[in-house]
Amino acid sequence: MVRRIIAALLLAFSVTPAQAQAPAASPGPSFACTAGQGGIEAVICASPTLSAADREMAALYAVSKVSAFGSGPSNQLEDQREAVKAMQACARPSGRTSIAACLQGAYDERNKDLAIAAATRAPDLALPVIRRLDPAFAPVVEAVVLWSSEPDGADWSAPVRAGKRARIVGLLQPVLQDFLTQQDPQFARGMLDSATGEGAVKRAEDLLTSPDRFVGFLNVLGPSLAGDGSVGSREMPCAAIVAHPGLLKATDSVYGATPDNFVFNTDCRASLPPLPLLTALDGKVWKTWPMCDGTIRFATYRQYRSTVDEARLGLAGHDPKAVLPAVRGVAWRDISAARGELAAYYVRYLGRTQAQASQMATDALAAMLNAAHECD
Repeated sequence: MVRRIIAALLLAFSVTPAQAQAPAASPGPSFACTAGQGGIEAVICASPTLSAADREMAALYAVSKVSAFGSGPSNQLEDQREAVKAMQACARPSGRTSIAACLQGAYDERNKDLAIAAATRAPDLALPVIRRLDPAFAPVVEAVVLWSSEPDGADWSAPVRAGKRARIVGLLQPVLQDFLTQQDPQFARGMLDSATGEGAVKRAEDLLTSPDRFVGFLNVLGPSLAGDGSVGSREMPCAAIVAHPGLLKATDSVYGATPDNFVFNTDCRASLPPLPLLTALDGKVWKTWPMCDGTIRFATYRQYRSTVDEARLGLAGHDPKAVLPAVRGVAWRDISAARGELAAYYVRYLGRTQAQASQMATDALAAMLNAAHECD
């Protein structure tokens, strides 16, 4: 039964992107409903709402199976397996939650993540999902998708971009207004000025006068964005960052305290090709991180996470003085294995020579490990 459920719920990975965006031929889920089915399959098949969520997951999953680089597989298969495990666990829900409600929550969480991953490639499919599941974040994601669809340094005053400009301004003006008025106005204005320039941003139009202003606003926005606590982590689409690497700065530590927990993240681990050895190394770093006191620790945690994203994206800077440090609880063989994996990855997906890739891998791990286990 378990294998059959896994096979059914992973069926979406065989769907092509063209099929994914075509109208559903059946009101049922993405897998076949047959007589005698039991467990969670039967619950899904009996529910039009859950069947629709399953079809939605299948469509989004198919679009997201190619990596944010535009070639090679994404790492979504790993997350899909975890989502299936969460659905299987719904067969034994708590006394306060029905199987159907448990499944709906699992589908909502997975479909929101997949919609972020698919937002740049299939906005007509993905954005309605984000609007339904996280309406406060939806205008931000759509604005990022539109902004990143134009080249770096694009002139947003040019007539050719008038339509996109108007849409971005319309999306972000209410968000900017809320940011400046729904918390301490003096603090909000100070954070915005620090991120974008003294008095530089008064209206949403001002965000399009330079990339730094657009990215700076995104960087400070996360902690004040409305939400009921059920939306989980809010992530920038990695494909947008691949197109505009400067967007990664929107995920940097900026508050230097607890609010850094709510600064936007990225979905690069899931949307870029698998790096299992780097992931394992990252897990060992977190497992052995010493207990830190004070809220400043959240800034150091975020700074470290940024270096992991830089490694996945191939964006780590070169520091000729940087060395690979020893990190407590992390074996040198783990570091060496991750370095070899990263070098091969840079050759394959970023077109670097072996020599270039080897240096990039060393730079990436030096940045990552030098940021590890910091507390202040």
